[in-house]
Amino acid sequence: MRLVTWNIHGGLGADGRRDLARIAALLEDMKCDVAALQEVGDPHRGARDAEVADHASWLGRRLGWFVAYGPNLIVRGCPYGNAVLSRFPISRAQNYDLSVASREPRGCLRADLSLPEGRSLHLFDLHLGLSGGERRRQATMLFSADLLRDTALAAPLVVCGDFNMWSPFPGPIRRLLRANLRDAAVVAGSRRATWPSTLPLLRLDRAYVDAAVEVQGCGVVNDPRTRIASDHLPLWVELVPGPPAASAGLAVQKPGA
Repeated sequence: MRLVTWNIHGGLGADGRRDLARIAALLEDMKCDVAALQEVGDPHRGARDAEVADHASWLGRRLGWFVAYGPNLIVRGCPYGNAVLSRFPISRAQNYDLSVASREPRGCLRADLSLPEGRSLHLFDLHLGLSGGERRRQATMLFSADLLRDTALAAPLVVCGDFNMWSPFPGPIRRLLRANLRDAAVVAGSRRATWPSTLPLLRLDRAYVDAAVEVQGCGVVNDPRTRIASDHLPLWVELVPGPPAASAGLAVQKPGA
C-alpha cells in the first residue's frame, strides 16, 4: 500500500489560492491508498468565503474515500486539524490532545485501518509544535500508555506527519523516535527535504514504522504542481504491513534517557 503524509496548509497554495480540488486531484495522481493530512481546515475563513467549513469531509466526498477527522481547534464553526483519508475502511478513530499551555493546540489522530486478507494497521497522524520544549513535552505524551504504549495496540503501526524538527542534529525527540521506531526514509535510503515547498531545505515531514511494517520505498513528490499547492511537499511511503506479532510490546525509552 502507498501512504502519503502531507501538510496541506489549509489548501492555501503559494499562488495565494485556497484550492481543495487541487489537493484532491494531486492525491489521486499520487495513486496513494491512504493520506495522512495536517492543517486541514481554515480557522481564519471569512464570512464571504465560498469554501465549505469541513475540509476533511469535502475531500472524502470528492475522492470517495473513508474519512477520520481530528480537529484541534474550532473557530467560528470551522474545524482545523489532522485528517486521514483512506481507500480502506476505518474501523476506529480517536483524536489525542497534544496541546501545551500557551501554545497553539496540537493533536495526534489515530485511525485503525481494515486491510485486505483480514489484516489491519494502526495509523497515527500528528502535527507537533514549533518550539523544542513544546515538542519534548509532546513526545512524552506520544510515548505514553494512552498512545503508543497502549497494550491494546495489536496491529502493525505507523506514526507520520509534520514533526517540525528544524535542527539537522539528533536531539532527544529524534533519538526517542529512532530508539522505538524506524524512520521510513532512512530505511529506504531516501532522505529528502519537504519544506518550504518552493525550495526544500528541511525534512519536517516524516513517517516512522514499527518492526511489523516492511518499507519498500519512500520519497517526496516534488514537481511544479506540488510546489505551488502547499508550503510543504508530500512524502510518500510504499509499505507492507505484516503480521501483528512483531508489533506487540513496544519497548519505549523516555525523553532524555
